[in-house]
Amino acid sequence: MPPVLDPHKSRVDGLAFLGLSLTRNGPRGHPDSATHQQAFDLDQVQDRDYEHIFSTNDDGWLVGGGEPGPPTSYKLSAKDSAHVEIMRIGTYREDWGGVPLGLLVDTLKRGEILIPEITVVPTGVVANADTPPELEIRFDMVPPTPNFDDINAPLPANWQLRFIQNQLYHKFKYPSRFTPGAFHSTILRKAEFRSPSARTAYFKKCQGAVDKWLDRGTKPLIPLNVDDSIQVVNCTRREPRSGDSEEDVQLDDDRDDDGMDSYYRSGLWLFLDRNNISHQFIPNFLPPYDTPLKKKLILEVLKEEWNESSLMWKSLTKKYDSIPRSLSPRVSQLTRTSAVEPKEDPAVEAKEDRTVKPISEAETTTTAGIFDPKDEDGFAYFVTNLGKEVSHMATALCAEPEDRLEDSVRNEMVEEEKSNKERQELLQLMKKPKAAVTGQRVNHTAPDP
Repeated sequence: MPPVLDPHKSRVDGLAFLGLSLTRNGPRGHPDSATHQQAFDLDQVQDRDYEHIFSTNDDGWLVGGGEPGPPTSYKLSAKDSAHVEIMRIGTYREDWGGVPLGLLVDTLKRGEILIPEITVVPTGVVANADTPPELEIRFDMVPPTPNFDDINAPLPANWQLRFIQNQLYHKFKYPSRFTPGAFHSTILRKAEFRSPSARTAYFKKCQGAVDKWLDRGTKPLIPLNVDDSIQVVNCTRREPRSGDSEEDVQLDDDRDDDGMDSYYRSGLWLFLDRNNISHQFIPNFLPPYDTPLKKKLILEVLKEEWNESSLMWKSLTKKYDSIPRSLSPRVSQLTRTSAVEPKEDPAVEAKEDRTVKPISEAETTTTAGIFDPKDEDGFAYFVTNLGKEVSHMATALCAEPEDRLEDSVRNEMVEEEKSNKERQELLQLMKKPKAAVTGQRVNHTAPDP
C-alpha cells in the first residue's frame, strides 16, 4: 500500500500530482509530444531497437518522445509523459482524501510556497524491486545532506526538489498525501532483459549518458512550447500582512519589465494525470541562492525530510555527508560507499563499515553523481553503485514502533510547531528578488549538444 498520510481516510486513489515535466519531442517518438525541456535527451537511456530489452508492458517507452505507434512501433501510441512527482494529490475531493483544486492553486498563486528556479541533473538509472522491474531515472539530492555548518558551502545538486516538497508537506496535510519513490521518472514498465549480459550492457550504456549529463551540471527545464489549455500562473511571494510596507506588498509587479518573468520559467506543473497538465507555476524565489539570507532560509527548509516508514519528519542536522574532493570528473572504476543511518550508540556507529571498495563490471548497473561548478577545483564528483535490484538511492528508512503511528497527522503538527516560529521570522525578512544577475546568461533554449 502506498505510504499515504492517513490510509483510513484516503478513500479513493487518484493520479493528480505536483511535479516537473520532462517531456521532449523527438524524431523517434510520438509526433505530438510537447517539449517542456531541452536540457536532457532522455531517449539516450532507452533501447528503442530492443538490443538489450526483450519485452515491456503495452505502454512501451514512456519518455524520450513517447511511443509513435504502428507502423514505427507496435506499442500503444502515446505522447511523451516524462515527469517527476514532488507531491501526489490523488483527487480534488476532500471526502476522498484529496485537496480541492481551488485551494491548491490559490495557495501557490499567493506565493505561500517558494518556488525556486528549478535546475536538476539525472543522478542515475535504476531497475526497481518489481518483478519484472520498472526502469527509472533518479534525481536524488547529492550529497543527501547539505553542509549545515558552513554557510558558504555549495548547495547539493537537485536541492530544489526537496525544498519544494518540504514546504508543500508542511502546508498541505490531507489523507492521500505521499510521493512515490522521491524523486524519479519512470522510463519503462515490466522490463524483461534478453540475458544477464544484455542487462549489464544496457546499464553501461545508461551510465555513459548519465556521465555526460553530470559533467555538464544541473540545468533548468525551460519549456519550448506550452499548450493553450495549460494555465500559466505567476506566483507572488506571499500575501500582504498587517504592518507590511508598500515595498513589501508590491512584490512582483516589475518582473516583466526587468525581463526576469520571461527568463526564469523552470518551475512547477500541476498534473491531472501523467498525460494531462492543467497549470504551470512560474518561479517566485529567484537566483542567486548564495546570499546569506537566502542560504539560511534554504537550509532551514532542508534540515529535515519526510520519513515514509514512520510518517514523521526526520532531522538531517545530526550528520553531514561530504563529497571527496579528490575524485576526478571521469571515474573509470566505480566505488561503493555505505550509507548508514546515525546510531544512538556510538560504539555501534564505530563498527559500521564505511570502506570504499571497488566493484566488478558485472555489478555495474547504474551511477549517481554531482557536478558543482562553484567548487574551487571546478567540480565535485560523487559516484555510488546502487546495485541491480535497488529501487532507490535514498538511505534506508528505519521502521518506527506501531504506537507512534496512531495519529500521524497530530504527530506531524506537533513536530512542525517546534520550528514554525523561526521559519516565519525568516520569511518575514525575505524581500523582492532583484533583477541583477552576475555573469553571462546561459541560453536556455540551446539544443542538447
